[in-house]
Amino acid sequence: MVRRVGNLFSKICDYDNLMLAHYNARKGKSHYCEVKMVNADPDRYIGDIQVLLQKKDFTTSKYKTQYIYEPKKRLIYKLPYFPDRIIQHAIMQVIQPIWDKTFITDLYSAIPGRGLHAGSYRLREFMGYNPQYCLKFDISKFYPSILHDELYNMIKRKIKCADALWLIKDIIDSTDGIPIGNYLSQYFGNIYLNGFDHWIKEKNHIKYYVRYCDDGVILHNDKKYLHELLSDMQSYLEPLNMHLNNKTRIFPVKLGIDFLGYVHYPSHVTLRKSSKRNLISRTKSYRFQSPDHIRSSVMSSIGWLSHCNSYNLLEKYILTDEITQYVDRNDILSAYYPSNR
Repeated sequence: MVRRVGNLFSKICDYDNLMLAHYNARKGKSHYCEVKMVNADPDRYIGDIQVLLQKKDFTTSKYKTQYIYEPKKRLIYKLPYFPDRIIQHAIMQVIQPIWDKTFITDLYSAIPGRGLHAGSYRLREFMGYNPQYCLKFDISKFYPSILHDELYNMIKRKIKCADALWLIKDIIDSTDGIPIGNYLSQYFGNIYLNGFDHWIKEKNHIKYYVRYCDDGVILHNDKKYLHELLSDMQSYLEPLNMHLNNKTRIFPVKLGIDFLGYVHYPSHVTLRKSSKRNLISRTKSYRFQSPDHIRSSVMSSIGWLSHCNSYNLLEKYILTDEITQYVDRNDILSAYYPSNR
């Protein structure tokens, strides 16, 4: 029997929790006007949020939307920093410890310490056991397809605090599907497919399985079994309004697994082609950029290159006279060969 957790709303509304939410939500956004506004008088604005929640006068603000085109065309939803993004961080700080321990080990999205690179290294570890075939799946329109009632019922199975459920439901029902761009959306996606993950691991006894949001990889030696599993997966996902798209396929591992920004081969790992093109394009634009922008962009690129076999790319596009006049060569190499890995 699942133990349900109560007394969460008071923790969400707690002044220290809300202040911590502000500190966490503002990271990398200190130049935003709303962040500067809250920073100018945090006691006032955090107090206003606390009263707003306690009186249940809060409702999710109207979204602003825009399309982005990298890595693919997507409609992104944006909420105001105050009060919405602060409140979503406050909720996450309280509910994350409840669910993190229920997720499978090899889920790599919206979990501290388990991001893209951790997932990539886990896949490399699994490939070291020499499995022959890969089932790579991709769920079509994942976030827009999430059923509100289904997600809410999943959350109710773990939470019994009525006030916390009121707040979470308001965010869930604030637009169709689950909006890409909300701080809580990725975590809601984890919850939505948590049962699916356990079904894959425990019912089907799959050892080598890695998922990140709507993408997943299953490795196995029996190609016929993977085809049977794929059919069962589609049947499992259909009641959740989830459908596998045409990127889903079964193929030999030796052909390379394009996953989490890298192409994973049994003997080496390369940068995804689209990421390589973006890297080359950025370096060509550096002559129009400020030195600070160049340094920041170079170090960001090295953060990706350092996790794969990419020295030739580094030498050809980063360790050039044009770039090393702004970023010290030794700093580049130190970042590419970190001492802690």
